[in-house]
Amino acid sequence: MRRLFRPLFLVLLIFLGLPMLAVVSCQHKLIYYPRPYPPAHDAQWTKQTQGKILSFTTSAGRQQAYFFRPRPAQPPQRLWLVCGGNGTLATEWSVFMKHEAPPEDAYLLIDYPGYGHNEGSPSPAKIRETLRQAVPLATKELGWSDAELRQRTRIFGHSLGCAVALIGAEEFSLRRGVLLAPFTSTMDMAREITGMNIGFLVTHRFDNHKILSQLSHLPDTHIELLHGLTDGVIPATMSRQLHAISPSRFPLSLREQCGHNDWQDTQVPTIVQAMNAVQ
Repeated sequence: MRRLFRPLFLVLLIFLGLPMLAVVSCQHKLIYYPRPYPPAHDAQWTKQTQGKILSFTTSAGRQQAYFFRPRPAQPPQRLWLVCGGNGTLATEWSVFMKHEAPPEDAYLLIDYPGYGHNEGSPSPAKIRETLRQAVPLATKELGWSDAELRQRTRIFGHSLGCAVALIGAEEFSLRRGVLLAPFTSTMDMAREITGMNIGFLVTHRFDNHKILSQLSHLPDTHIELLHGLTDGVIPATMSRQLHAISPSRFPLSLREQCGHNDWQDTQVPTIVQAMNAVQ
């Protein structure tokens, strides 16, 4: 019997162990897709937006974020913390924010460590460091107090950026914003991808469900959730779970014929309506 079960046990161990090994050793590559900017990017972006590049240093190395106001001559009403998806560079949201989003506001576009011109590699802790430095630099540009930062800053995230935006909400007591295609947690995503309950192996832990649950008990919380019904990356059921935490505080809009990465192409009015709803 031992001779019979030994090869079966080895096959089972390999069958179960390979997905676990992949999650442990390759999760960084599964979560993040950093890309560089071309050499002349910053000069072109500054000219097009009349914005300012905010430079700072964290334990990951030299970092920078992008700050601009569509109406530079007017004091902005709000500041939006804009966090893109795992394959997105920060300034790829510039055109939308400049020409479609509320023009009376200001925008802080966040690149993660290892993305764009930033040094290092991303992780939840390193991204949190980035936010801790970048957000106060932006509010300093605006001449805002800490109280104004909390009252007048909004979060905006897409995909992985939803988790980053919620870290910002946690760090700076922010309660209002818009999340496109959010997931519940990276632990749940590991189960979604592998079909196995191996979330305990995930070391890059982003838990949107936990943070939204905490925010749901605070006054004035209002975060719009948007999800495409043809999203092949993050299932809409995850947004439904987040919505269920507090349907009144986290209203959900499900969009037909909308996938994961086509929001700027197909859903401009929907996004703008959600941004106006949390003003």
